Amino acid sequence: MSRVNIIGASIAGLIAAREISSKGIDTTVYEEHREIGIPEKCDGLVSAHGISELGIVPPSNVVQNKLTHARFFSPSMKEVSIDARKQNVVVLDRSRFDKYLAENAARAGAKIELGERVSNYSQTKEEATIKVGPDTKKSDILLDCSGYESYIRNGGTVLQAGQYLVYGTWFEKSTVEVYLDPVESPGFFKWVIPISSDVAKIGVAGKEINTFSILDSFVKEKEAVPFRKAAAPIICSGIIKKFADGRIVKAGDSAGQPKPTTGGGIYTGGFGGQQAGRAIVKSLESNDLGQLDEYEKNWRSKFGDEFRTQLYARNVFAKMNSKQLDQLVDMINSSDLPKRISDEGDFDRHSIAIMKAFGISNLFSTLGMVITNEIKNLLS
Repeated sequence: MSRVNIIGASIAGLIAAREISSKGIDTTVYEEHREIGIPEKCDGLVSAHGISELGIVPPSNVVQNKLTHARFFSPSMKEVSIDARKQNVVVLDRSRFDKYLAENAARAGAKIELGERVSNYSQTKEEATIKVGPDTKKSDILLDCSGYESYIRNGGTVLQAGQYLVYGTWFEKSTVEVYLDPVESPGFFKWVIPISSDVAKIGVAGKEINTFSILDSFVKEKEAVPFRKAAAPIICSGIIKKFADGRIVKAGDSAGQPKPTTGGGIYTGGFGGQQAGRAIVKSLESNDLGQLDEYEKNWRSKFGDEFRTQLYARNVFAKMNSKQLDQLVDMINSSDLPKRISDEGDFDRHSIAIMKAFGISNLFSTLGMVITNEIKNLLS
């Protein structure tokens, strides 16, 4: 009987486990933590369309909030507002969501081993091997969904982020807030994601910053009360070169599948887990490891161009200073861009908004920026 081992019981690993075990294949998921969904791995922002495409209909206790608007603030607090009602964005309780996915995988026949850290793995032509404590476990195919550590080992880079759960009264329940400041959070931003009328998830990420110090100052400024503090890395530098190598496959954070613009990976990483799982089934049924390449082809066909556009945009905005960001907000507000993004934008495909923004006439000459290779690539 064929056997598959999966490292990591988060979205990609659990969706893959559901796909594989539902076909009667012996599937075991190894999770280093003793409880599914703890610690929470992201803020749970996703479109309802995205998760439904993954064959998931989360129960009501998993959906914490629905967001209808977004507010973007420049360094001097100039504001752009976007109506996001058409994008159908929800906030998920990530801990409960992961547990829900684990239940689905278990019902399909998967086994889940908690508190079991995989220290290393290897492969031969005949099998893949993992080391779990003193034990060695073998399988026909190994799926690595272990997260950012695997991504870093493969040459990827991450940003450190701080995340708080707070009580506060300054925000609106249906509105996400994004604060752009290249001095405070270089290379990224600060955010507020409400989960009720007075409780929100706040966070910040950036290059070489003290995330907790920044969030402590923000909490003090807004007279908020923190309930929980956590640190978590963000992956936003793109996918690895190859998802499958022999009998070893990678998906989710391990493959760099979170969006380069925000680091969110529920939909994109979940799709990776879904497609990896299906390709693994085909490979085992046909005894052909070449079937694993179909997973990468399907993922790149859906998100390859999207990720390239997002990466180009990240590189462009990383070069912008505070004055240019303020000017950009003024230009956007003087155009019809907010309405066009509201009408035509897609939460899962930020390239739509990016290309509309780059389409503003004389944008970069007005901002005094050199037309970089990234911008040339975007405009072409």
